[in-house]
Amino acid sequence: MVSVSVVVATLQSRDEIDVVDYLERGTYNDYEVIVRDDYPVCKARNEGIREARADKIVFLDDDSLPREDYLKRAVETLEQEPAYSGRTVHPRFDTFARHFTAHYNRGDEPYYVDTFWGNNMGVRREVFETVGGWDENMGWGHEDKELATRVQAQFNILYHPDLVVTHPYADSIPDYWQKMYSLEVQHPYYWRKTGSSIPEVISMTMLDAVNPKCYLVRGLKGSLVKAGGQLAGTAGRIRGILNLLGDDNSDFQSSVPSFDAQASPQGPRNTAE
Repeated sequence: MVSVSVVVATLQSRDEIDVVDYLERGTYNDYEVIVRDDYPVCKARNEGIREARADKIVFLDDDSLPREDYLKRAVETLEQEPAYSGRTVHPRFDTFARHFTAHYNRGDEPYYVDTFWGNNMGVRREVFETVGGWDENMGWGHEDKELATRVQAQFNILYHPDLVVTHPYADSIPDYWQKMYSLEVQHPYYWRKTGSSIPEVISMTMLDAVNPKCYLVRGLKGSLVKAGGQLAGTAGRIRGILNLLGDDNSDFQSSVPSFDAQASPQGPRNTAE
């Protein structure tokens, strides 16, 4: 048995995953790394939960670079808290750091929050046994928010500023625009699942599309990047709405797997103990 299981969803081979190397550089060794390449990302994370031997489960992206003492602090935090969201740092002081990463760094003091992000978070197994896993109808985009909504309804989520990883928000302007499109494809599904009707989803999309505040930040370059991202995001939302119209499945719970309390799984492990 290990103290903590680290789940990494990726489409890369293990030797190409930066996070594995960063964890191995640390002094904490009572852990396992579970690399899953299932599609979509939510299925990969759910399979990671099933495979995990520890009751404390940490989720990192393949390009998350944790600080040396990250796992030790994660274990200590999950001894006291059912779930946490860490502090994420964009690696460069560029347009993205200036204008688009306020949600990454929530300050220097711990406090309870209602969201977490899959590139830097931890959850005790009992939480998944209570609320279920990641919604496998969702690809990348708002899947963290959807899970956090269910978790926060019954458990606390602690923002811990000392649980730090470096993770790029976007590598380039086209990368950011593509990210906004992919993110917003999932937004209509999230809104429907949390109680909005399709007409309400369409209305919210139209209101954001014509709201000048959705296109502007301080500075010309930032505003151009923001405007392009808003246009890409609107296109993504339209695609998401069309997906809903083509298959408006109201049985949202069927896509959320359950995790019953059971003995730790046995058999071979993809570990870094």
